[in-house]
Order: sequence, then structure tokens, then C-alpha cells
Amino acid sequence: MTTKEKAASPCQGEAAQQTSTKSKRTTKIDRVIAALHLPHGLNRFEAARLGDTCLNSTVAVIRSIYGSKLISQWETVPCRFTERGVRVLRYWIIEGA
Repeated sequence: MTTKEKAASPCQGEAAQQTSTKSKRTTKIDRVIAALHLPHGLNRFEAARLGDTCLNSTVAVIRSIYGSKLISQWETVPCRFTERGVRVLRYWIIEGA
């Protein structure tokens, strides 16, 4: 069998069609980006529910994609260990920037 015949093998064509028709798996970054598009955005504790335990690292990757459209603001959230709460960053993506 020559290399041209190997390349034209029907099995390879079927495999290529199967991989192109498979749907893309939803990744952690996809879930976080979807949450960042919501009006209230996302902080680190809300991100943990989405499976992201290190939001600041994920935000660094997303910031390289969205740039200045990714906004952050400090907020204080209640905490069971202190009455003052905990300062965290809330992130969100604005559409019109």
C-alpha cells in the first residue's frame, strides 16, 4: 500500500468526521467567562462553586483575552471566622468598552 492509499483510507475519513462533529466540552474557563458576563460578576467564593479554586490565576488568563473589558472591584463578604468579613475582588466583563 502506498502512502497515497494510506492517506485516502476510508477509516481515516470517518475518524476525522467524528472528531469534527463532536461537541466541545465546557471547560472551567468557559464556565467562569459565562459567569463574568452576568451583571453581578463573580468573586472567589462564587467561583469555587463553579469548580475554580484559584480565580486570580484564571482571571489572568481571561484578562489576556478580554483586556480592559475585565473589571475588578474590592468588596467585603461575610465570613464565619471574623465579624469584619473578608476582602475579595469581584470581577466582571463589560460589553461596551
